[in-house]
Amino acid sequence: MATITDLNATYADESGRRNHTEVELRKTLLAGVIGAVVGAAGYFIYSRLEDEQKDALRQSVGKFVEDKIADVRSQLKF
Repeated sequence: MATITDLNATYADESGRRNHTEVELRKTLLAGVIGAVVGAAGYFIYSRLEDEQKDALRQSVGKFVEDKIADVRSQLKF
């Protein structure tokens, strides 16, 4: 019966494992950078809103979070 090292030479030594880790690290860093850029853009837009718009947004988000918490509690029967 063929083992995984027989089928794919990358698994035969540690270099394949290290290479896989480097790819995952790059993906993780890219996701973090994209998340930071999106968060910074959102904060920039939010900071430029008028006070009435900020209040309306806070109320909308607060209501959304309350609804989701209520949904989770009802599903978990707390």
